Amino acid sequence: MKKILVSGYYGFGNAGDEAILMAMVDSFKKLDDNIRIKALSANPKETEMMHGIEAVHRTNPFLVVKAIAEADLVLSGGGGLLQDVTSSRSIPYYLLIVFLAKKMGKKVMFYANGVGPVNRNLNKRLIASVGNMVDLITVRDENSRDQLKNLGVKKPQIYVTADPAFALKPVDDETGLSILNRHRIDLSKAGLNIGISVRPWKVGETRKVIAEACDFLINSYSVNIVFIPMQFPQDYNESLEIMRLMKEKKVKVISESLGPRELLWVCGKMDLLCGMRLHALIFGAIMGVPLVGLAYDPKVENFLIRVGQPSAGTLKDLKVQSLCSLIQDAIKKREESSRALLAKRKEMEYLANENAMLALKLLEGGHEQYKKD
Repeated sequence: MKKILVSGYYGFGNAGDEAILMAMVDSFKKLDDNIRIKALSANPKETEMMHGIEAVHRTNPFLVVKAIAEADLVLSGGGGLLQDVTSSRSIPYYLLIVFLAKKMGKKVMFYANGVGPVNRNLNKRLIASVGNMVDLITVRDENSRDQLKNLGVKKPQIYVTADPAFALKPVDDETGLSILNRHRIDLSKAGLNIGISVRPWKVGETRKVIAEACDFLINSYSVNIVFIPMQFPQDYNESLEIMRLMKEKKVKVISESLGPRELLWVCGKMDLLCGMRLHALIFGAIMGVPLVGLAYDPKVENFLIRVGQPSAGTLKDLKVQSLCSLIQDAIKKREESSRALLAKRKEMEYLANENAMLALKLLEGGHEQYKKD
């Protein structure tokens, strides 16, 4: 039985990253049920329960080294691991795992990585040095490929695929409806259902702008607003802060931590999704829900361009009038947008699964078959 070790941002309660791991496990199991997967996690017990795989604590050096030693293939990813905006320690940590794995003679792959922004010179040098040691790289967008090349990663083949979460499937309707019932959310009410996904990111007057936009939509279109937290309780608390600033109080919020498949189902029941969180937007795209993105990070902008959906721009430039205008336009074009997203979904799901196909090829036949771009 072949063993794969996965290193990523797992066990922190972030639904986007858990969706990545869940979809990775699904993809591998579909291709080869004889694969044994282990993850490095901040909460191993939770990871084992949620994903049905083995896990060890990501900061226990003895367990980490043992897990690397036992693996036939080490995957770094998926997700935005190679960036130093949210933490200056992320890049050194993830690249140390990769470095150790290569020194121990393991096959290593950057798996569906999102790359950048990278601001610190030390981190730029680390990426160039360690990146050229790995056997294979897949990235989730063209910008990430360009970033790696600009940073000096030249040796391994770089494939542009898609975020692994595009391979995820939602829960059944019975499970999904029970979530709505618990939160007293009635989607059969008159008016459009608009999902809002926010995260803590104190730039300008973001909270005030989103609150005023929600008020405008309720008054102008009689919409039903549902706040959908992707990381609990951080996003839930941020949602409450925005709700406090709103004049209209008939707003719903998901007040519990939901799993990725549950959140995918909920996002799929919206008529429009306006959000900051990348994976809320990805969930909407999977389910054919028109999007309006709030680009707190370049990865959001890159994704929206790829799926042909509008962006309200960066948060520091966010204005109520322009956001409302964009949402109004998205409401008018929602049927056209939904068709376009559903047409795109098949391609993105294939590319998401291609990450696993390439990983298994590497595991089976070495990396000599891969040539440079």
